[in-house]
Amino acid sequence: MNATLATLVLIAVWLGLGVVTGVALHRRGHPPATSVTAVLAWPVLVPLLGGVPSGGPFAERIAGAFTALRAALADPAAAGVVQVDELVALESALRRADARIAMVDRLLAEESLGDDPLSSQLTRARSHAADEVEAVLRGVVQLRVQVGLVALAGDTLPVRDRMRELGARVSALEELSLA
Repeated sequence: MNATLATLVLIAVWLGLGVVTGVALHRRGHPPATSVTAVLAWPVLVPLLGGVPSGGPFAERIAGAFTALRAALADPAAAGVVQVDELVALESALRRADARIAMVDRLLAEESLGDDPLSSQLTRARSHAADEVEAVLRGVVQLRVQVGLVALAGDTLPVRDRMRELGARVSALEELSLA
C-alpha cells in the first residue's frame, strides 16, 4: 500500500466516523450545526454522546412531533406549504426551552433548595414553561392536520397563520426565560 492510498483510507475513515458521530448527535437532539461540525471535528464532540443527557423531559415528544410533521410536509401535495427555515427555527427554539426545563429540573432535585423561598417561584416558572411547551407541541400536531387539509382544499393561509402563532408562542417562551 503506497502513502497516497493510505492517506485516502485514513481520510475516508476519519470522515466516516465524523458522519456517524454527527448522526448520533442529531438523533440526541443537538442542533444541526453541531451535527455538521462533527463530520470534521468528531473527536472533540464525542463526549456529547455521553454524560448529561442533551434533551429534557419533552425531547422525545419534540422529536416525534417534528418527524411526523416533516413526513407530512415531504408529500408532494404539501410542497412549499411551510418554509424549512421556519420549521427548523421552531424546533430549535422548542429544544432550547426543553433544555432549560431540564436544567431547572436538575436544580429542583437538589435537596439544598427545598427550603429556599425562591424555589417555589422557580417551580411555578418551570410549570408555566412546561405548559407553554405542551401548548406548542399540540399546535404542531394541529399544524400537521392543517397540512392534510391543504392537500384537499389548497388553502395555505391557515397553515401560515398557525406557523406565525407557534412562532409567537415560542418567542414568548424565550422572552420569559430571559426575564
